[in-house]
Amino acid sequence: MPSTASLPVQAMPGWLKQGVLGGAVFLLCWGGAIACWRMSGRAPGVTEMLLCLLALPAVLLLLAWGGNKAMTSSRAVPAATSRVQPEPASTAAPPAPPVAILAAALRAPHGATVDELAEAIAANRARADLDRELVDEDGFPVMTARSADASDDMLQDEVIEWLSRNGMEELRFSEEQWRALTLASAVTADLAMRAAGELPGLKNSPPMLQLLPVLPADWPIDQRRAASMWLRHTAAQCGWPFERISVPVDTLAIGTDAAPAALLKRFAIDAADSVTPALALIVACASHIGQQTVDEWAATGSLFTSAQPQGLIPGEGAVGLLLADLDRDEATESMTYVLLDRIEEVQRDTANDDVRRVDTALLCELAERVCKHAAVPLPKVAMIVADAGHRRNPVAELMGFASAALPKLDASEDIVCVGLSSGACGAVPFLTSLALARHYVLEREGPVLCVSNEGAYRRHVGLVRPVAASG
Repeated sequence: MPSTASLPVQAMPGWLKQGVLGGAVFLLCWGGAIACWRMSGRAPGVTEMLLCLLALPAVLLLLAWGGNKAMTSSRAVPAATSRVQPEPASTAAPPAPPVAILAAALRAPHGATVDELAEAIAANRARADLDRELVDEDGFPVMTARSADASDDMLQDEVIEWLSRNGMEELRFSEEQWRALTLASAVTADLAMRAAGELPGLKNSPPMLQLLPVLPADWPIDQRRAASMWLRHTAAQCGWPFERISVPVDTLAIGTDAAPAALLKRFAIDAADSVTPALALIVACASHIGQQTVDEWAATGSLFTSAQPQGLIPGEGAVGLLLADLDRDEATESMTYVLLDRIEEVQRDTANDDVRRVDTALLCELAERVCKHAAVPLPKVAMIVADAGHRRNPVAELMGFASAALPKLDASEDIVCVGLSSGACGAVPFLTSLALARHYVLEREGPVLCVSNEGAYRRHVGLVRPVAASG
């Protein structure tokens, strides 16, 4: 006999069930009331009619709906509880240990070194200014943060010749890309020379130096690859053996505001798991100092003007950190270093500029987690360095967080907003905050919180501290 499949019974839709129930309740209430009035032989008043014909069925429907809701919730609680139960502590991966920041270098609009930038910030000179070349739609100068070190014709000729020798003669860079690459080349050279000159114990058997470039997200992949290879060539020219410099392929796909935190976290984890010494040079660069960017931002209403005070200020810069794992005795004994603990991050559901009232809870939570992991009491934090700029909501969020979590800090001396000096330039301001934090940790001998809240959705908080800052 041929097999037959039974058809599923179609359940009554929820809206139809509710309609049938509501109609039945109203019919019962109305029928009962009318029957009572006829049997008693009296005419009801207006209030009695409203109570019996409208209020009574409405109350009965609400009671029925509330009871059904309570029963549904009680059935769902055990299942939901089983889903959110944390994994046993024995299966959780141990947190990565801190890494050592051996050195920092930068090229910023208000300083060619970390010390120069810190001095300019202390003197309140690190701010954007009217540009001498770029103009808005009406022909007026725009506010920018321009670096005097971003133009180098000799270096540009050298890069073009190097591209030709390596089969990339057709590759073209825009003016803004050349400026960013020029700044990144100087930073890479500074740190490579320091590594080669100040780590004498590594000359006989140098470890693999991981070069971790953080390039702008809008650069095409061929330009990102060429820029990364050029920075590797630069590091080799400054003393580190070329064959001992690696550029992880997957870093070329990273160019967002999350890149520095992601790369630093991965380096810490890899260093903890590796049986060989770990050394890394992370460098970020970006430039928006160009008429094309000004025109594009003006067309979309995102350029800072007197009529748009919450717009972006074009900026540029490059910054780098030389990192090592704490087991690298030759590195940590020969160079003054500070500790960088893991960076905590969270994703917001709503863009920061879209909220009328900022919420500091996310930053407070991230700061507590960072300090707890480092065994540093939050009140012992000596400073806050953030990538916030001039825009209202990021600054209000940062100041609200500081007031709630660290009320002892002086807003004018203990809180630094890097974005005021750098303008908008991608991942550079947050990595600059880490470089400045190293400077302030050595100067004040206390831990410094680094906060990234200039982005629309993502929040990062990290802790840079002296070697003996816990407790």
